[in-house]
Amino acid sequence: MESLKKLAVLALGGILLTASTVGVANADQQVTGSIRITQDNETSYADLSNTTIDQAMSSALAVQPGKVIKAKLEDENSSLVWNVDIVSNNQMYEVKVDAKDAKVLSTGIDQADNQKETTEVKD
Repeated sequence: MESLKKLAVLALGGILLTASTVGVANADQQVTGSIRITQDNETSYADLSNTTIDQAMSSALAVQPGKVIKAKLEDENSSLVWNVDIVSNNQMYEVKVDAKDAKVLSTGIDQADNQKETTEVKD
């Protein structure tokens, strides 16, 4: 019975490791949203978006539970997306959400913010 519990724990650990690896891979992929940006004018982003910040955060938290640190409309490969930063288990995650329909486009570990925080802690 004890070996069965150990096997179950190992299997669960393997599944979690695989899922987190997939999330990291998704963060490195090129993201393309549904709303194309033709002019680099951040002041018009809110007018172009069909979704609210609350909808974007809700979608992001559905795939990456934690605490939202920041949510901002951004130009990502000439398309409008919500960039939602979430902290969970002392790790920073970045979730890209389509500004048209709040569909999650990618999720993964935010390497830049995690390195920045590590550097700040060392100082």
